Amino acid sequence: MHLPLIGGAYSSRSIIASAQKCINLYPETNPKDSLSPQTLYQRPGLRQITTVNPAGFGRGLYESADGKSAFAVVGQNVYFIGADFSFNFLGQVDANVATPVSMQDNGVSLVIVDGSQSGWVVDLTSNSYGPIVDNTGTFQGGRKVDYIDTFLVIGPCPLNSNQWISSTSNQVQFSGFFTGGKTDYPDPLQTLYVNRREILLFGLKKSEIWYDAGNPQLPFAELPGAYIEHGTIAPYSVASIDISVFWLGHDLQSGLDVVFRQRGYQTTVVSNYALSYAIRQMRKAGADLSDACAYTYEQDGHYFYVLNFTSGNQTWAFDDSIGDPMLAWTQRGWTGPSGHLARDRVQCFASIYGRPCGLDWENGTLYELDPTYFADDVGGAPWPIAFTRTFQHIGASYDEQGRLIQANGKQIEYNSFIADMECGTIDGGTATPQVTLRYSDDRGRTFTGVVQQSIGNIGEYLTWPTWRVLGRARDRVFELSWVGDGQTALNGCWIEGKVLHN
Repeated sequence: MHLPLIGGAYSSRSIIASAQKCINLYPETNPKDSLSPQTLYQRPGLRQITTVNPAGFGRGLYESADGKSAFAVVGQNVYFIGADFSFNFLGQVDANVATPVSMQDNGVSLVIVDGSQSGWVVDLTSNSYGPIVDNTGTFQGGRKVDYIDTFLVIGPCPLNSNQWISSTSNQVQFSGFFTGGKTDYPDPLQTLYVNRREILLFGLKKSEIWYDAGNPQLPFAELPGAYIEHGTIAPYSVASIDISVFWLGHDLQSGLDVVFRQRGYQTTVVSNYALSYAIRQMRKAGADLSDACAYTYEQDGHYFYVLNFTSGNQTWAFDDSIGDPMLAWTQRGWTGPSGHLARDRVQCFASIYGRPCGLDWENGTLYELDPTYFADDVGGAPWPIAFTRTFQHIGASYDEQGRLIQANGKQIEYNSFIADMECGTIDGGTATPQVTLRYSDDRGRTFTGVVQQSIGNIGEYLTWPTWRVLGRARDRVFELSWVGDGQTALNGCWIEGKVLHN
């Protein structure tokens, strides 16, 4: 019996429904005539490009609109990133704030805000750096800066209010007349985001959509008939893919464990029940959801929304090319010296000089997200990536005549398990690469000790990892895991078993 893999991670509130894990792998849908509906591929490795001294929290990464310059914020320090990916010190941001920063340019100047009452500007021609000086008193810092129709929009400004401001056209200058407010509901403005030449104003519980109405003072006005009945508790979780905007939600019904997507004027839930349960468990353990942050990127035709739970120490990724929330979520992570899975090392992302780059949340290292690299370069050492896939519950098997026999609570005797995976592509050095099988006979609660099989040295493409005489169980869950310096892929497995009469 071929057991295919459909979708990503789905561990339900009760493991008797589903106990599937999908860690550092993502599904890709195959053509209809393929032997398997989906194949799981490995997430990109993190190839070190540049380290920074002093090391610090990676807070922001940005490439200018013309693609000719790039910038990073690590700890307090602001850097210009040269074409050789060198970090060149420009200045500092507020020392008393440790949140992510927001950066945006208007073609002439780059503005940086960091969640404090201050802001900074970089001249893109000379790279001169200094604080924003506003004699009108309109600018009072902000959490997010964005661009629309020659204007830089910043909010909330002041912090902990429902107000936001706009610069004058093509300038980093401000006027008291260029001030707006989110007024449809009295919750504070959390952040703003520009998409489709419209401004989404995210409140704590409800949100509004504004557009460029060409008004003589503040150019913007609320879009009639468009409204979002959800806000966000995590202002740094807002990110976009094409015309879709994603965020970790909050609303009058709580909504704290739901991820939303705004596409045009339609708001939909893209999290699934399993992810909502995982978020609730993080909250129960004391995690602060307001520190969740996200980034998006594209690779090999897949568009990912990657959501990091900072205090929850977990990372979840939604593949928008799959779309179906029940199938599209997977978990990512880094396995360091502790041996336990921790959140992914990348805090923020930008395409810089044609390379997909991420900034480390702990030490500010600049990485390339490289699908041909199979380690995470953390602290100057390549740490192997652990790939794990737990299969669905098994409740049937085929008899000798090829007929599918439902177990209906009876035991199944497992004669063999064959991993349907690409082999002979991993360089094991002096050791033969291995894949590990373990299984649970208590419906996913506990698992047996590990049993390894070879996945072949380089060139041994006809290797078939096979385990035999695996005992019997009423409800078994299998799990495969491996590490290795090479590209492999997983279609599923073949299981030979027999439904018993007891």
